[in-house]
Amino acid sequence: RARGPTGELEGRSRRTMIDSLFLISGAGNYVVERHFRGSTPRVVCEPFMEKLRASDKIEEIPGVICSNRRHALIHILRDKMVFLAVVTQEEPPLVVLGLLDRVHQVLTRYLGEVSEDALRQNFSTVYLLLDEMIDSGLPFTTELNSLESIIAPPSAMSKMVQAVSGSSSQVLSDVPLASRGQGGPLEALSTALGANMHTQIGGASSEVWWRKQNVIYASNEVYIDIVEAIDCICNGSGHMVSGGVSGDILVNSKLSGLPEVLLSLRNPGILQDVSFHPCVRLSRYERDKNLSFVPPDGEFTLASYWIPDTTLNLPFHFDVSVKYHAEHGKIQITANPKLAVTMQHKQMLIDKFCVNVRLPSSIASASLACQGGTVRFDEATKVVIWHIGKLSGQENKAEGTLLYATDPKDGSPIIPSEEKSTAQLAFVIKGWAISGIRLDACEVSGTNYTPYKASRYTTTSGKMDFRIA
Repeated sequence: RARGPTGELEGRSRRTMIDSLFLISGAGNYVVERHFRGSTPRVVCEPFMEKLRASDKIEEIPGVICSNRRHALIHILRDKMVFLAVVTQEEPPLVVLGLLDRVHQVLTRYLGEVSEDALRQNFSTVYLLLDEMIDSGLPFTTELNSLESIIAPPSAMSKMVQAVSGSSSQVLSDVPLASRGQGGPLEALSTALGANMHTQIGGASSEVWWRKQNVIYASNEVYIDIVEAIDCICNGSGHMVSGGVSGDILVNSKLSGLPEVLLSLRNPGILQDVSFHPCVRLSRYERDKNLSFVPPDGEFTLASYWIPDTTLNLPFHFDVSVKYHAEHGKIQITANPKLAVTMQHKQMLIDKFCVNVRLPSSIASASLACQGGTVRFDEATKVVIWHIGKLSGQENKAEGTLLYATDPKDGSPIIPSEEKSTAQLAFVIKGWAISGIRLDACEVSGTNYTPYKASRYTTTSGKMDFRIA
């Protein structure tokens, strides 16, 4: 591997981001562990493992845990698998979390799903990827196209050839086949079946290192997805006290050769707090606010942005009321689309609409009914769960009676006089972006073909909390 100047090497050798990486199943089994600076004993992970064994909800475990005076444990949860990093030096936790998320994205691209079985069946691939992605505890090669040019994704055919020949062909070589010689019938078989195809290491050029070389497709296509998530907190009156929109411009490129793509946005001024993929030409964007780039092959995030805004116009009416009387309580929830918004954007579809209302622990049970969807009360978590599904123009209402728990001493009902309740929303809106961002044009140049181009917009719920007065 090529390294930087000697001074940079010495600086890198003195510091590290993570010392060790553990992949742990939801059941608490160590599946993969990789040590980058020395060997970290598993006993260091015990504070996290204790919380994992004691918790019914892994997602509620804090993301950062101090193991002792020397070690900190930083983790993310993906696909019921825990990615746990052991850190011994001062590092911004978000940087470590970002690296762990990138490891998960790469493993998902290679394995399809990140599960205990998939990891055990592809140990060699996983360890090869970790060695390429993290060097001495620091990020090294994290771009998917670059990794795929170095390490071949596992396939059933390559596994069969490996089992028959007893050798691995996952690490691609930059030495041509002609100079290596033809290795007999097994190599001829693997070459004929496409399991030992030669791929040159590196990008299409030093300027576009993120794109693979010699990309060829029979059908050339490019898809643009703009996905936004709403994060907000609303007070008891329904007014937004804190909130904003986080968005991603996702691209799925299946273009041959070395194409140039130009995206024109109708209102680029929306993108104030934004980060771009390295392929974006920043000078062009600063000059005319157009996104010009040579895309990596496959799926990637072109841009991520955050728009702080407490005046967001949600496309639905939502109201929840919880009252506590002497003998029982009353709950009423309503949710309906705003016709002014839905009529203006007729392609909009509000789907998978769900409401969770968390009630005080003194509520023993509830008798509920609804118009639209299904509603139930979870006695273990004290949450009213109302699944509506598609939010149409009809009246959607859920209401019911809340029964109190009784005091074991005198049998009197325990009335939650001062405890407050909160409601959380979940939904997916197809065909609409709440920020108003629109794609004006997508131009592909530098090629001798006319590709198929398509775009779509999606708005989802992030963390949306409604305080109940």
